[in-house]
Amino acid sequence: MEPLQSFLVILITSLAASTLLYLFLRRKTRIGSRYLWSDNPAVAIISAFAVFIVIRPHISGKWLFTGIVLVFLVIFLAFVMTMIRFFRVPRRRVSAGPGQIVSPADGRIIYIKKLTEREVPESVKKQKVSRLEELTKTSLLNDGGWHIGINMTPFDVHKNCAPISGEVILNRHFSGKFLSLKDEASQSENERNTCVVANEGVKIGIVQIASRLVRRIDSYVSEGEKVKQGDWIGMIRFGSQVDVIIPADFRVITETGRQVYAAETIIAEKNEDTD
Repeated sequence: MEPLQSFLVILITSLAASTLLYLFLRRKTRIGSRYLWSDNPAVAIISAFAVFIVIRPHISGKWLFTGIVLVFLVIFLAFVMTMIRFFRVPRRRVSAGPGQIVSPADGRIIYIKKLTEREVPESVKKQKVSRLEELTKTSLLNDGGWHIGINMTPFDVHKNCAPISGEVILNRHFSGKFLSLKDEASQSENERNTCVVANEGVKIGIVQIASRLVRRIDSYVSEGEKVKQGDWIGMIRFGSQVDVIIPADFRVITETGRQVYAAETIIAEKNEDTD
Protein backbone atom coordinates (compact mmCIF):
# COMPACT_ATOMS: atom_id res chain seq x y z
CA MET A 1 0.00 0.00 0.00
CA GLU A 2 1.26 3.46 -0.90
CA PRO A 3 2.16 5.84 2.00
CA LEU A 4 -0.62 8.30 1.09
CA GLN A 5 -3.24 5.56 0.95
CA SER A 6 -1.95 4.18 4.23
CA PHE A 7 -2.23 7.56 5.93
CA LEU A 8 -5.76 8.12 4.60
CA VAL A 9 -6.87 4.74 5.99
CA ILE A 10 -5.36 5.60 9.38
CA LEU A 11 -6.90 9.08 9.36
CA ILE A 12 -10.39 7.81 8.50
CA THR A 13 -10.14 5.12 11.19
CA SER A 14 -8.88 7.67 13.72
CA LEU A 15 -11.69 10.10 12.90
CA ALA A 16 -14.29 7.34 13.23
CA ALA A 17 -12.93 6.26 16.63
CA SER A 18 -12.70 9.84 17.87
CA THR A 19 -16.21 10.72 16.67
CA LEU A 20 -17.71 7.70 18.41
CA LEU A 21 -15.89 8.67 21.61
CA TYR A 22 -17.14 12.28 21.52
CA LEU A 23 -20.69 11.18 20.70
CA PHE A 24 -20.55 8.91 23.75
CA LEU A 25 -19.27 11.79 25.91
CA ARG A 26 -21.99 14.07 24.56
CA ARG A 27 -24.67 11.56 25.55
CA LYS A 28 -23.20 10.92 29.01
CA THR A 29 -22.07 14.41 30.03
CA ARG A 30 -24.20 16.75 27.84
CA ILE A 31 -21.14 18.41 26.28
CA GLY A 32 -21.81 20.92 23.53
CA SER A 33 -21.90 19.75 19.91
CA ARG A 34 -19.17 22.27 19.07
CA TYR A 35 -16.57 19.87 20.47
CA LEU A 36 -17.39 17.46 17.65
CA TRP A 37 -16.03 20.12 15.28
CA SER A 38 -13.08 21.33 17.38
CA ASP A 39 -11.54 18.80 19.76
CA ASN A 40 -12.72 15.76 17.79
CA PRO A 41 -10.86 16.46 14.51
CA ALA A 42 -7.80 17.69 16.43
CA VAL A 43 -7.57 14.43 18.39
CA ALA A 44 -8.13 12.38 15.21
CA ILE A 45 -5.50 14.20 13.12
CA ILE A 46 -2.81 14.20 15.83
CA SER A 47 -3.39 10.51 16.56
CA ALA A 48 -3.26 9.59 12.88
CA PHE A 49 -0.01 11.47 12.27
CA ALA A 50 1.64 9.98 15.36
CA VAL A 51 0.72 6.40 14.48
CA PHE A 52 1.64 6.82 10.82
CA ILE A 53 5.08 8.27 11.59
CA VAL A 54 6.01 5.91 14.45
CA ILE A 55 4.59 2.53 13.31
CA ARG A 56 4.64 3.07 9.51
CA PRO A 57 2.22 0.18 8.80
CA HIS A 58 2.65 0.53 5.02
CA ILE A 59 6.20 -0.74 5.57
CA SER A 60 5.92 -2.88 8.71
CA GLY A 61 2.58 -4.44 7.78
CA LYS A 62 1.45 -4.28 11.42
CA TRP A 63 -2.10 -3.16 10.70
CA LEU A 64 -3.78 -4.87 13.66
CA PHE A 65 -1.21 -3.41 16.06
CA THR A 66 -1.67 -0.03 14.38
CA GLY A 67 -5.44 -0.14 14.96
CA ILE A 68 -5.08 -1.05 18.63
CA VAL A 69 -2.51 1.69 19.27
CA LEU A 70 -4.63 4.19 17.36
CA VAL A 71 -7.71 3.58 19.51
CA PHE A 72 -5.76 3.90 22.75
CA LEU A 73 -4.03 7.05 21.52
CA VAL A 74 -7.38 8.65 20.60
CA ILE A 75 -8.73 7.94 24.09
CA PHE A 76 -5.56 9.25 25.74
CA LEU A 77 -5.44 12.49 23.74
CA ALA A 78 -9.15 13.12 24.29
CA PHE A 79 -8.58 12.70 28.04
CA VAL A 80 -5.60 15.09 27.97
CA MET A 81 -7.56 17.76 26.08
CA THR A 82 -10.48 17.38 28.48
CA MET A 83 -8.19 17.86 31.50
CA ILE A 84 -6.65 20.95 29.88
CA ARG A 85 -10.11 22.45 29.45
CA PHE A 86 -11.13 21.37 32.95
CA PHE A 87 -8.18 22.89 34.82
CA ARG A 88 -7.51 25.94 32.64
CA VAL A 89 -7.80 29.39 34.21
CA PRO A 90 -9.11 31.67 31.47
CA ARG A 91 -8.80 35.43 31.56
CA ARG A 92 -12.34 36.71 31.61
CA ARG A 93 -13.28 40.31 30.90
CA VAL A 94 -16.25 41.45 32.99
CA SER A 95 -18.50 43.67 30.88
CA ALA A 96 -21.48 43.85 33.25
CA GLY A 97 -22.82 47.26 34.10
CA PRO A 98 -24.34 48.58 37.36
CA GLY A 99 -27.17 46.39 38.63
CA GLN A 100 -26.18 43.39 36.50
CA ILE A 101 -25.27 39.89 37.73
CA VAL A 102 -22.85 37.61 35.90
CA SER A 103 -22.88 33.84 35.85
CA PRO A 104 -20.68 32.30 38.55
CA ALA A 105 -19.95 29.20 36.42
CA ASP A 106 -19.48 27.84 32.93
CA GLY A 107 -22.23 25.43 31.94
CA ARG A 108 -25.77 25.03 30.73
CA ILE A 109 -28.84 26.44 32.49
CA ILE A 110 -30.92 23.45 33.67
CA TYR A 111 -33.68 25.27 35.57
CA ILE A 112 -34.96 28.70 36.60
CA LYS A 113 -37.41 28.77 39.51
CA LYS A 114 -39.29 31.60 41.20
CA LEU A 115 -38.99 31.68 45.00
CA THR A 116 -41.71 33.10 47.27
CA GLU A 117 -41.00 35.03 50.47
CA ARG A 118 -38.84 33.00 52.91
CA GLU A 119 -39.07 29.90 50.70
CA VAL A 120 -36.05 27.63 51.18
CA PRO A 121 -34.46 26.82 47.78
CA GLU A 122 -34.19 23.19 46.73
CA SER A 123 -31.40 22.06 44.44
CA VAL A 124 -32.65 19.47 41.98
CA LYS A 125 -30.79 16.92 39.88
CA LYS A 126 -32.50 13.91 38.28
CA GLN A 127 -35.61 14.72 40.37
CA LYS A 128 -33.63 14.39 43.62
CA VAL A 129 -33.95 17.30 46.04
CA SER A 130 -31.76 18.98 48.66
CA ARG A 131 -33.05 21.87 50.79
CA LEU A 132 -30.48 24.64 51.14
CA GLU A 133 -31.31 25.41 54.78
CA GLU A 134 -27.99 27.20 55.33
CA LEU A 135 -29.28 30.19 53.34
CA THR A 136 -31.78 30.94 56.13
CA LYS A 137 -28.78 32.19 58.15
CA THR A 138 -28.97 35.40 56.09
CA SER A 139 -31.79 37.70 54.95
CA LEU A 140 -31.31 36.55 51.33
CA LEU A 141 -34.63 34.68 51.28
CA ASN A 142 -36.79 37.27 53.09
CA ASP A 143 -38.39 38.71 49.95
CA GLY A 144 -38.23 35.67 47.68
CA GLY A 145 -36.20 35.66 44.48
CA TRP A 146 -34.93 33.46 41.68
CA HIS A 147 -33.16 30.10 41.80
CA ILE A 148 -30.98 29.21 38.79
CA GLY A 149 -29.23 25.85 38.29
CA ILE A 150 -26.12 25.52 36.08
CA ASN A 151 -24.88 22.10 34.97
CA MET A 152 -21.15 21.80 34.21
CA THR A 153 -19.65 19.17 31.91
CA PRO A 154 -16.01 17.97 32.01
CA PHE A 155 -15.33 20.36 29.12
CA ASP A 156 -16.36 23.45 31.11
CA VAL A 157 -14.00 25.51 33.26
CA HIS A 158 -14.60 24.34 36.83
CA LYS A 159 -13.51 27.49 38.60
CA ASN A 160 -16.38 29.62 39.91
CA CYS A 161 -16.49 33.38 40.27
CA ALA A 162 -18.26 36.08 42.27
CA PRO A 163 -21.44 37.16 40.40
CA ILE A 164 -21.29 40.62 42.03
CA SER A 165 -18.77 42.71 43.93
CA GLY A 166 -19.17 42.78 47.70
CA GLU A 167 -18.39 41.07 50.97
CA VAL A 168 -18.59 37.34 51.65
CA ILE A 169 -21.11 37.18 54.53
CA LEU A 170 -21.58 33.39 54.49
CA ASN A 171 -19.25 30.58 53.47
CA ARG A 172 -20.28 27.11 54.68
CA HIS A 173 -18.94 23.73 53.65
CA PHE A 174 -20.96 20.51 53.93
CA SER A 175 -19.17 17.17 53.63
CA GLY A 176 -20.76 14.46 51.55
CA LYS A 177 -20.46 10.79 50.66
CA PHE A 178 -19.29 11.43 47.08
CA LEU A 179 -22.24 9.71 45.41
CA SER A 180 -23.14 10.17 41.77
CA LEU A 181 -25.60 12.97 41.09
CA LYS A 182 -27.61 10.34 39.19
CA ASP A 183 -28.13 8.22 42.30
CA GLU A 184 -31.09 8.44 44.66
CA ALA A 185 -30.75 11.09 47.41
CA SER A 186 -27.44 12.15 45.89
CA GLN A 187 -28.09 15.88 46.20
CA SER A 188 -28.61 15.60 49.95
CA GLU A 189 -25.46 13.53 50.39
CA ASN A 190 -23.01 15.10 47.96
CA GLU A 191 -20.46 17.58 49.20
CA ARG A 192 -21.43 21.21 48.69
CA ASN A 193 -20.17 24.68 49.56
CA THR A 194 -22.55 27.61 50.00
CA CYS A 195 -21.37 31.21 49.72
CA VAL A 196 -23.33 34.48 49.97
CA VAL A 197 -21.90 37.75 48.63
CA ALA A 198 -23.54 41.04 49.65
CA ASN A 199 -23.24 44.72 48.76
CA GLU A 200 -25.48 47.71 49.49
CA GLY A 201 -28.53 45.60 50.27
CA VAL A 202 -28.05 43.11 47.42
CA LYS A 203 -27.27 39.50 48.38
CA ILE A 204 -26.45 36.66 45.99
CA GLY A 205 -26.14 33.00 46.97
CA ILE A 206 -23.75 30.60 45.20
CA VAL A 207 -24.00 26.85 45.90
CA GLN A 208 -21.28 24.54 44.55
CA ILE A 209 -22.37 20.89 44.41
CA ALA A 210 -19.87 18.07 43.96
CA SER A 211 -20.19 14.69 42.24
CA ARG A 212 -18.96 11.18 43.00
CA LEU A 213 -15.52 11.66 41.40
CA VAL A 214 -14.84 14.73 43.49
CA ARG A 215 -12.05 14.75 46.01
CA ARG A 216 -12.94 18.19 47.33
CA ILE A 217 -14.47 21.59 46.70
CA ASP A 218 -11.83 24.28 47.01
CA SER A 219 -12.97 27.62 48.45
CA TYR A 220 -10.69 30.59 47.81
CA VAL A 221 -12.53 33.02 50.11
CA SER A 222 -13.57 33.31 53.74
CA GLU A 223 -16.32 35.18 55.57
CA GLY A 224 -15.63 38.90 55.82
CA GLU A 225 -13.47 38.97 52.71
CA LYS A 226 -14.10 41.52 49.94
CA VAL A 227 -14.41 40.27 46.36
CA LYS A 228 -14.82 41.93 43.00
CA GLN A 229 -17.29 40.82 40.36
CA GLY A 230 -15.62 38.09 38.32
CA ASP A 231 -13.01 37.16 40.95
CA TRP A 232 -12.46 33.40 41.26
CA ILE A 233 -13.95 32.26 44.57
CA GLY A 234 -13.58 28.50 44.32
CA MET A 235 -13.34 25.35 42.25
CA ILE A 236 -15.17 22.03 42.17
CA ARG A 237 -12.81 19.21 41.26
CA PHE A 238 -14.84 17.07 38.84
CA GLY A 239 -18.09 18.60 40.12
CA SER A 240 -21.16 19.10 38.06
CA GLN A 241 -23.51 21.80 39.33
CA VAL A 242 -23.63 25.37 40.63
CA ASP A 243 -26.87 26.97 41.84
CA VAL A 244 -27.42 30.74 42.11
CA ILE A 245 -29.98 32.53 44.31
CA ILE A 246 -30.93 36.01 43.09
CA PRO A 247 -33.17 38.63 44.82
CA ALA A 248 -36.75 39.14 43.66
CA ASP A 249 -36.13 42.72 42.47
CA PHE A 250 -33.90 41.40 39.67
CA ARG A 251 -35.02 40.26 36.24
CA VAL A 252 -33.57 37.01 34.90
CA ILE A 253 -32.32 37.54 31.32
CA THR A 254 -31.15 34.02 30.54
CA GLU A 255 -33.18 30.91 29.74
CA THR A 256 -33.18 27.16 30.28
CA GLY A 257 -30.81 25.32 27.94
CA ARG A 258 -28.53 28.28 27.35
CA GLN A 259 -24.75 27.91 27.64
CA VAL A 260 -23.30 30.51 30.02
CA TYR A 261 -19.75 31.50 30.95
CA ALA A 262 -18.39 32.58 34.32
CA ALA A 263 -17.76 36.34 34.65
CA GLU A 264 -18.85 36.98 31.04
CA THR A 265 -22.51 36.03 30.66
CA ILE A 266 -25.01 38.40 32.28
CA ILE A 267 -27.80 36.29 33.78
CA ALA A 268 -29.88 38.95 35.59
CA GLU A 269 -30.28 42.69 35.99
CA LYS A 270 -32.06 44.94 38.46
CA ASN A 271 -35.61 45.94 37.57
CA GLU A 272 -35.78 49.61 36.60
CA ASP A 273 -38.91 50.24 38.69
CA THR A 274 -37.06 49.16 41.88
CA ASP A 275 -34.19 51.64 41.57
